[in-house]
Amino acid sequence: MAKNLFLSKSKYLHGLQCPKYFWYEYHDKSAIPPPKLAIQRSFDEGKKIGELAQKLFPGGLLLAREREPRLQHKQSVAALKLRRPLFEPGFVFQQTYALADILTPVGDDEWDMIEVKSSTSVKSEYYHDAAFQRYVYEGAGLKIRRCFILHLNKGYIRRGALDVEALFNKVDITQECQVLAGQISAQIELLNKVMASQDIPAIRIGPHCDKPHHCPLSNLCWSFLPEEDNVFLLNGGGQKCWELLDQGITKLTDIPANYDLNFRQVAQIQAHQSRRPYFDKEAIREFLTAIKYPLFFLDFETLATAVPLFDGVGPYQPVPFQYVVYCLKSAESSPEKFSFLAPDRQDPRETILRQLQQLLGEAGSIIAYSAAFEKNCLKAAANEYPEYREWVERLNKRFVDLLVPFQKFYYYHPQQLGRASIKNVLPALTGRSYKGLEIGEGGTASAEFYRVMFGDNVSAEEREKIRAALEIYCDQDTLGMVEILEILQRHVK
Repeated sequence: MAKNLFLSKSKYLHGLQCPKYFWYEYHDKSAIPPPKLAIQRSFDEGKKIGELAQKLFPGGLLLAREREPRLQHKQSVAALKLRRPLFEPGFVFQQTYALADILTPVGDDEWDMIEVKSSTSVKSEYYHDAAFQRYVYEGAGLKIRRCFILHLNKGYIRRGALDVEALFNKVDITQECQVLAGQISAQIELLNKVMASQDIPAIRIGPHCDKPHHCPLSNLCWSFLPEEDNVFLLNGGGQKCWELLDQGITKLTDIPANYDLNFRQVAQIQAHQSRRPYFDKEAIREFLTAIKYPLFFLDFETLATAVPLFDGVGPYQPVPFQYVVYCLKSAESSPEKFSFLAPDRQDPRETILRQLQQLLGEAGSIIAYSAAFEKNCLKAAANEYPEYREWVERLNKRFVDLLVPFQKFYYYHPQQLGRASIKNVLPALTGRSYKGLEIGEGGTASAEFYRVMFGDNVSAEEREKIRAALEIYCDQDTLGMVEILEILQRHVK
């Protein structure tokens, strides 16, 4: 490894997942696309959680961040003498570098190491994370007694002022770090060779591409596959997809007729071969019998923050901030639109419940796509505003899930590309795409609403621009359901 290069914890973890991605980080970083807005927001959430965790250690010292690891090491070594909780101390051992979230003094010369995570559980990759940190710290001369993960308490429900202590759970992972300790030196040696090489590692695509995180190089590594007919679009393919690839089969339409497939997979392949949709008329007709006029097509956009914003909300609990409803009073009527977008930072749930109660009433089907999400949002909101609880219980019995005919393969269009999401179904059936929209998916909608409504230094012009884009996006989802239902109805006629 070059003397001016250090192996950090994040790059070590990337190397564990894929040496090829690790190589690009050092040799061709321009090939790695910037994180999407929703991913960047999760990074920002993590930073906020780290700052909150520091409040649990009074008298702690936040060390200034130095760009040069050796300078951070020198500053951190000096701070150890203070025997105070240290926030973000960084240490160098040989050519490795680690910056732990929190170090707390124990006795005369020991330390406990604490990694803060914005998840609601301890994930397996956290053990490798902490084990690497401990390896570096002990190599730098520290005596680490125990290792902990401090993560969000999924059972915490906010009431009034934020209770920082109740927001977190602390888990001892010392034993797991000790088990992994013996692997670290060998892994570092392997990654040093990758870093020093001018040749891109010959790593084939595999399940590791999405575990533990989706790799940002997927477009580069998977580009050899045909876009619309590759074997990884096979419905419920799982391990079969990898077996087919090992046999040199990359296209759905090249799968041998005698290959072990279920009826859905056979129907899918036939649809791709003919470029015509497959549909089960009787199954669709039976699905449609559950639909009773008037019809109300409902879609929520939600905000799910690590730190609960409102009373009665826990970490990452979705809170609806927007809805669009289209109403069809009869099969012959034109759809009528109703909508709401939260105007300020106040809890919007009571307003949404009140408006929807007046709008949806007591009769007719409520149609949503992946309806369990809308039902759970309504149920959670009614738990906080119990005067709506009985109505929501009745309302939730009226839901019809428009995902069902596509998820259960009553209908499949080859342009769905093997997926049943409305983001695939709507363009396939109607030609209306999300690609031209300023906001084109739910993660971006949530991130942008939070940015312009809860962020600082956002102009009124920018705020209105994003709110207008949110209206367009949610409208497309909801009006799209109207169009999808009409197409299903035409098929059974």
